[in-house]
Amino acid sequence: MRRFCRYLGFASLIVPGHALAECRPSFVDGPREVRLAAGDSMDQRQLTEPFRIMVRNDGDSECRLRLRVTRDLGASDASFPNYMLNGPGGNISVTSASPADVSSGGGVVILQPHGRTSVGYTVNVPVNWGMRSGDYRQQLVFALSEDSSNAPLDEVQLRLKLEIPATARIRFAGVGGEGGAARIDLGELSTTMRTVSQPFAVRVLSTSGYQLRFTSQYGGMLRRIDGPDVIPYRLFVDGRAFNMATGDQINVGEHTGSLGDVHGISITVDPDPTWHAGKYTDRVTVAVTPI
Repeated sequence: MRRFCRYLGFASLIVPGHALAECRPSFVDGPREVRLAAGDSMDQRQLTEPFRIMVRNDGDSECRLRLRVTRDLGASDASFPNYMLNGPGGNISVTSASPADVSSGGGVVILQPHGRTSVGYTVNVPVNWGMRSGDYRQQLVFALSEDSSNAPLDEVQLRLKLEIPATARIRFAGVGGEGGAARIDLGELSTTMRTVSQPFAVRVLSTSGYQLRFTSQYGGMLRRIDGPDVIPYRLFVDGRAFNMATGDQINVGEHTGSLGDVHGISITVDPDPTWHAGKYTDRVTVAVTPI
């Protein structure tokens, strides 16, 4: 008996799979703090500091991205001064909203497959007298999203650090002088009546509390230029007579406002008929020290 057999063959077609090309953006690690230091001069000006945010595309297709910037209130100082942030599209309004709820901080960023680029920003912080010394921090959150969507694909935080030093300056008001020295002319002293100077003032500008000290070269005496004779005088600051024999001072515990603290000063000389004619002078050093 013959056996008849047929074979049933099975064949399958194996087609290689092709992964879908996609955009895979992310931030590149880098410096995460921008430092702004005011220095000793607090005269009104702008502190400007540029910085760059690096982004990359690890995917196989082109990325069309937007960067959005928000503020993390919980990690920021409420007393951080108002500032301006400029990006590729101009001035950026930084809010505390979710990155998905704010407009982009610039134009479209185009990244080629496996490419990277940096996006430039500039922060401008105005400084002036009236600010308190200390370090101020503002935490910014940068978010990447596709051009057609607000959903964040990656986020990175960057800290703005503003440093205001303890510093102080003196300005004289109501007096003349040159070379940084004020000159008080008492005129001709009377031997029968008290001589009183024209009122003048010292304006102090300070970012912290301060000590204002007055020191006399001749211990509170006017000394004759061409002789040993001296004439005592009294110096008043804010109505209080200062001890110029050893020097005297006032301490103020708070920083000044933008216009400074004004301390009124006057000088009096009591009459004495025994004075000798001549020109008399003294040099008073006025020093302010932040505390």
